[in-house]
Amino acid sequence: MRRWIIVLSLLMLVAVSGRARAELLGDAAVAYRAERTVVINGTPYTGTVFHIPGRDRDEQEIQGIAEVIILDAAAKQGFLFLPMLKTYVTFAFPPLLAELDDPALRRSPMGQEVVNGVRTTKYRIDHVAADGSRARGFVWVSARGVLMRLDGTITRAHGGRPMQLRMELANLAIGPQDPALFHLPPGLVELPSRMLQALLSGKPG
Repeated sequence: MRRWIIVLSLLMLVAVSGRARAELLGDAAVAYRAERTVVINGTPYTGTVFHIPGRDRDEQEIQGIAEVIILDAAAKQGFLFLPMLKTYVTFAFPPLLAELDDPALRRSPMGQEVVNGVRTTKYRIDHVAADGSRARGFVWVSARGVLMRLDGTITRAHGGRPMQLRMELANLAIGPQDPALFHLPPGLVELPSRMLQALLSGKPG
């Protein structure tokens, strides 16, 4: 279950940095890579994020297993695959993510701050999705649209204790990225979407 929550949190972060920001905070029109640290309820996880306009790739190792998330922001869908098992699933963005591109969610800037050498503008986020899930907190976005920091909570649709979530980028490198990074490699076996949780548990069978 812990790995499942971790990956859902990464999906939240990747999606916020993709199409969702196109309306809310301005899409990053530049390609980049960076080191990303995600802290979930006080536990840190570090990986690498790659971005081109409209697409993101997140590489993360969780409990010793490499996992890759690729998101197609325009289609509001993504892929999660485990290179070691050569399997993947396709998934649609959860309602909370799909709704974050609503222009009505724009907030006035709260000021400017420097995050790991990058000047950013701080914004407040507070949105309840149609399914009852809620995202609250703050994001720090550069003038070129790069989401440099996020600090807030995610509450599931059926309530429960909010998940504390923090993300920060370091060693940001603006520049072209290999287009192949944003597509599934050949030779993978596709599993039905209902197998997503089993795939995350490392037991696709």
